Amino acid sequence: MERSWEQLVARFARLPGVVAEVDDPLTWGLDLEEETVTGDERPDDPTSQRFLRAYRAFDGEALEVETLHVPCPEEMVDDVVRAAASGALAAPLHADLRSPDFAEEFDDYRSAMRAIVEAVDEVPLEHGTFAVGGINVPCTRVRVRGVAAVYAAAADRAVVVAGPEDLVERVDVVMRPVRSLLQQADDA
Repeated sequence: MERSWEQLVARFARLPGVVAEVDDPLTWGLDLEEETVTGDERPDDPTSQRFLRAYRAFDGEALEVETLHVPCPEEMVDDVVRAAASGALAAPLHADLRSPDFAEEFDDYRSAMRAIVEAVDEVPLEHGTFAVGGINVPCTRVRVRGVAAVYAAAADRAVVVAGPEDLVERVDVVMRPVRSLLQQADDA
């Protein structure tokens, strides 16, 4: 079932606040491909509902900026940032699952996913800062195979940015009221 933009915003914006986005994506060679709410609606899990903005670079690389309703408890941050890095590394695999011989390739996909998760789990987490709205906020970061994922608490929410390391480290991420960038309309 496809939801309208208004339904997506209503689902996410039950709590007042803002969401993360790349400020002026064209500066970074990015095109906004998707904006949606992912996950389920479990109120006890801060990761269960995320506002996602997915960008594609002109060279085909993916960058995702997610906003969580609230910051995660410290014991969850490790899993959140590692899952984001694994997802960014696996993005090219997801595009390859459209072949007619899905059953055979699914085993290859599962093996590749296991290898990705293991590689991400072996890399130590870094603690530093990440700029959100021009302000450096504490963050947890993981870098592996040219991909980076960052988790940072900002504006009473949490931001997760994942994609090519050079883009993650350079893009300007800002917090703004929920609005449809694809439809160019203010909706909340």
